[in-house]
Amino acid sequence: MKRIFITRRLLSIAGEMLSKYFDVDKNTKNEPIHENLLPGIVAEYNGVLSTVCDKFTREVLKKSDKLEVISNYAVGLDNIDVEFANSIGISVYNTPDVVTNSTADLTFVLLLSLIRKISAARKFVRQDKWKSWDPEIFLGEELAGKKIGILGFGRVGQAVAKRALGFGLNVMFYDPFVEVADPSLKPRTTQVPFDELLKESDYISIHAVLTRETRGMINLDSISMMAKKPVILNTARGAIIDTDSLVQALRDGLIRGAALDVTYPEPIRGDHPLCKFENCIVVPHIGTATEECRYNMAELAAQNIITHFGLRQ
Repeated sequence: MKRIFITRRLLSIAGEMLSKYFDVDKNTKNEPIHENLLPGIVAEYNGVLSTVCDKFTREVLKKSDKLEVISNYAVGLDNIDVEFANSIGISVYNTPDVVTNSTADLTFVLLLSLIRKISAARKFVRQDKWKSWDPEIFLGEELAGKKIGILGFGRVGQAVAKRALGFGLNVMFYDPFVEVADPSLKPRTTQVPFDELLKESDYISIHAVLTRETRGMINLDSISMMAKKPVILNTARGAIIDTDSLVQALRDGLIRGAALDVTYPEPIRGDHPLCKFENCIVVPHIGTATEECRYNMAELAAQNIITHFGLRQ
């Protein structure tokens, strides 16, 4: 019987599904498995159900002996050297589709929380400062009629576009590799060059895959082109933004604010400079943190392994 290892404590559905066909071992703790154990795992097991915390580098994968498949409990695959894995016969899968709605929803949670100053207003009430209605406090901004630029127009980017249209935003996007599949979006969104998106956007929402080309694409040079001093949102991968550049942009007023579900490095400490700006929200990578999404991710990650071996659930 083939052996499968699950690297993190996940919803039980994953283990239940896999145990019907395989000998399953797992990390029973809600913490990443130590990186020093990964070489032994790829040498001993036929399949791994991994998370974004597990770095399957070339050096780790070189220790592979029996490994045939890695199923990543995530959409992004930047924690795995996919090219090298494929070159030595290891198939790599992810969990697209099932994360789309949760991540797109969080994008607007972050945006609205920031521009309507929800955290500050909540703190104001808790400090017993609310004495009467006040026409001058916590003035934010409306979305209708403004422009949102979406970097990366895959499933999540297009889901964000649909929500943006519902708020009355004008939607632009930059993605040289994706064709808009949804016919309802084609006449209501505009594909633009990267430079134009930077110049014209009131809000910039990042949904690109982390690659050599996208790493650090938001930096001081690109920020200097942002004529409207936009709010920058990132629910994709932290390394797409150069962190030092973002700190400087916030400090110097080059942008109106930032809302981040991901950072680089990740995690960051509570005393990090990004945590000290009132116009910056940082949350701990919770884009997929809904009960429905996490269940579906666990189910799909397990099914990927079952399907890979030609079995049926």
